[in-house]
Amino acid sequence: MIYPNAAKDRETTSYPYVELFRDFAASICRPNSTVVCYGYSFGDEHINRVLEDMLSIPSAHLVIIAHGDPLGRIMGTYERLGRYAQITLLIGDYLGDLQALVDHYLPKPAIDRTTFRMAELLKARWGTEPRPASEGGATLANDGGSPV
Repeated sequence: MIYPNAAKDRETTSYPYVELFRDFAASICRPNSTVVCYGYSFGDEHINRVLEDMLSIPSAHLVIIAHGDPLGRIMGTYERLGRYAQITLLIGDYLGDLQALVDHYLPKPAIDRTTFRMAELLKARWGTEPRPASEGGATLANDGGSPV
């Protein structure tokens, strides 16, 4: 953890933070990467530089979710970068509430009741659970492949 202070930017250039930032930059500065910033106010230039480098890749995308922007840093960064098609802004008290965000704005899980029911029917039809040897199903032992 780097505590907020005037030397924070310099502290990130020494071990172990320099390695962490190098890994962070390498992992997001790739085609088709997306970074979701939740509650980040864009007040740290060393992080902003990495995000700006990421957005130099046309297929990269930045999603910003925040309760608000009282200092104007988010909108200032958004305007300064000028990559409007690559940045999604979700700013506001309601959007910044994690529960409301999950319930009303993020995609629902791909598995629904129909999928669960279909899995239960297939399980009942094909019997995906192993049968005991007493029911006529031979089991393998000791990697030899010979029936027990």
